[in-house]
Amino acid sequence: MAARGKLGLGYCEYMQCINSDVAGNFIRTMTPTPKIFISYSWTTPNHEDWVINLAERLVSDGVDVVIDKWDLKEGHDKYTFMESMVRSIEIVKVLIVLDKKYTEKANSKTGGVGTETQIISPKIYENVSQEKFIPIVTERDENGNPYMPTYLESRIYIDFSSQEHFEINYEALLRNIFKRPSFNKPKLGKAPSYLFEETPMTHKTTTLVRSFDEQVSKNPKRINSMLRDFLDKFFSNLKDFTVTFPSRDSFEIGKAICDNINLYTPLRNDFIDFFDKLTKEDEAFDIDIVIRFLEKLPILTMPQDDRGSWSNYEFDNFRFFIHELFLSLIAISIKNEKYKFIEEILYSSYMFQDKYGSSEDKNYGKFYLNIESINPYYNQTYSRNFFSPMAELMIKRVPENLTLDNIVEADLLCHYVGVLNSIRWFPMTYIYKTRGTFELFERLQSMRHFEKTKMLYSVSTTDELRAKLTEIKNNDTDSGRWRYSGAFESVRPIYTMIKLDKIGTTR
Repeated sequence: MAARGKLGLGYCEYMQCINSDVAGNFIRTMTPTPKIFISYSWTTPNHEDWVINLAERLVSDGVDVVIDKWDLKEGHDKYTFMESMVRSIEIVKVLIVLDKKYTEKANSKTGGVGTETQIISPKIYENVSQEKFIPIVTERDENGNPYMPTYLESRIYIDFSSQEHFEINYEALLRNIFKRPSFNKPKLGKAPSYLFEETPMTHKTTTLVRSFDEQVSKNPKRINSMLRDFLDKFFSNLKDFTVTFPSRDSFEIGKAICDNINLYTPLRNDFIDFFDKLTKEDEAFDIDIVIRFLEKLPILTMPQDDRGSWSNYEFDNFRFFIHELFLSLIAISIKNEKYKFIEEILYSSYMFQDKYGSSEDKNYGKFYLNIESINPYYNQTYSRNFFSPMAELMIKRVPENLTLDNIVEADLLCHYVGVLNSIRWFPMTYIYKTRGTFELFERLQSMRHFEKTKMLYSVSTTDELRAKLTEIKNNDTDSGRWRYSGAFESVRPIYTMIKLDKIGTTR
């Protein structure tokens, strides 16, 4: 059994925590103590106490604070003291604590604040880093606008006017002082390789898409030969998108795959445009042509040469293509209400072949191909840990003739049909939906819509569908199991998307 470390982590995770702690302590040890100066107005005893409390908190967090009540002694010239603080190279930050009184004195240049204002002037700004002065807003007017002297109005400030958000803004101040921002500019990478490569020959598929309407109007009976011709050319072009990896570094591997995916986008768009046109036609086409095309796709996830070994990530671009193409095919068909076509795609048996000629009888679950090789590159590039970088990339690539919800709806349909038929399909895009429900499922209360879509659920009557969903509901012991680890929201069960008592109750 693996050893358990702190917080119940396994040994590897524990060592990562130890290493992280050591690194953190090293950084803290090597960071010089920042020295700052606080400028403020003696407005009221409460305001003075607030400023002193802020200074004490900063000192407790490792900041060397200079403030008049601690450092200005009898016999000192207060204006010389103020000017020396502003000009001193030891003072890395000057906090200007702003309230109504400070702003009024600064604008009228009266009192001690007025003198300080003339010291902290645009001329002084020309001689020191603009980052040295941090406006701290502690009060707002009746319209909600911060009290800001005229000479500071264009400055970005830290807002302490609301006690509710004090801790968040205090952390922002502390990070500013220690130069440890929440968001760091990523390291400069390399220009995507596809910018400097010749685009693979996709003009044949593009030409077929553009000529589709004219060809069909001239000779509708040619639709099958056009479909076959397009898919043959598409597959031939698709095979050209092999990835060249500059190194075995995980970041570089992910970047190479993402660059390749971007390079392939025009070809992907040809595929979606062609099927958008095809599924809008009343003319029937041979679905077996599409089935045989889909059966060929998985062979791209393995080497086509005689190699005896390889790394799985070498073909992750093709895994991404296959998953995205299949989902786009379902989405386009839902949009154009080609439900019979969807039924054939989801309920057909596929004879997949490998490069050795062996075949296997499988269902559409074969097209679910999740990849993780892009995770290090994607998370580091966007400074976030995504639930699924693959899903995030997919929703950023939705073409013009589809919507985000079209993709999510297709993903959910693949999942729900899978639930009905014991096929595993996790709808990785579910967290990106913009609507609570979708027309495909919501409209099942209409008998007319039920008759058009009942084949998707492999039923003939509303009673059959109701019985199927009721059985799933009764046997569902953990409706929240379909979710990303750490996600608040789970995939909604099918029996909540379809109101059981409303199925087929209206025309």
